[in-house]
Amino acid sequence: MLNDLLDEEIKNIGVTLKTHSFQNDFNALTVDDTIILSSKLKDTAERNAVKAHELGHQYTCPVNLLELEPELQGRFEYLADRWATLKVMPLEKLVSAFRRGIRLRDEFCDFLEISEPFFRRGLDVYSSIYGQRTQYKNYTLHFDPFNIEEL
Repeated sequence: MLNDLLDEEIKNIGVTLKTHSFQNDFNALTVDDTIILSSKLKDTAERNAVKAHELGHQYTCPVNLLELEPELQGRFEYLADRWATLKVMPLEKLVSAFRRGIRLRDEFCDFLEISEPFFRRGLDVYSSIYGQRTQYKNYTLHFDPFNIEEL
């Protein structure tokens, strides 16, 4: 389902999605209005994570990252991660999973249809936004270590 939603958003904003066999370790590359995914991405959860991140670049990066200094590249990578985190794993969805009885990281990843590395980066993004924890409705979300408590 997430795969379909991401594909629909990619199409709706006029971006082309392609697959390529990169010679290096790239998972993906965004060039203008084209997202190129590596053919080495092994499963849907990994592809979803990479697509969400690359979509984040479409919304937050007005320049070619490869032409920037490493410090600026890092800032734009963070912005793409932040956009993707808020899109794919919003607090509301984390709480919804918790209310369904989901407690373990891999269960959250399955529920969200994302890879565990993406989930960890998302928790880092939330830590940078909120600190160690935040309240959402009647819940406290702790980001490191990850835990949700009902108030």
